[in-house]
Amino acid sequence: MLTKEQIIEKINYQIVVDCYSEYEVAQGWLCSMQDDLEFPFKATAKFKKRDGASELKQVTIIGLEADDHFMGTDFDLEMTDGDYVKNIKYSKLSNIVASEPTMELFQCWDHWVKEY
Repeated sequence: MLTKEQIIEKINYQIVVDCYSEYEVAQGWLCSMQDDLEFPFKATAKFKKRDGASELKQVTIIGLEADDHFMGTDFDLEMTDGDYVKNIKYSKLSNIVASEPTMELFQCWDHWVKEY
């Protein structure tokens, strides 16, 4: 896991370096996600049932949603659900079990969303 200083350095000198607009920042995040996320990985997701109750399920994340533009504070990933592939917001995931580069990038994203 990265220290706060390492997170800030990675964000400023690798992810959003030379970015002057919101669009360029979003593109910096997109490129970093495409380069550093390693799939598949496991996570827990909370799903709302028809009766209003919630259920926690372990899911397999298989990719980055192709049309996501990283504008705002969340982004979409693709997960498998039986024979189907569905989109799920990163913010809906918990207990992520992934490679070190993936976890480090998520640390940076979480810091970015909280601090910027």
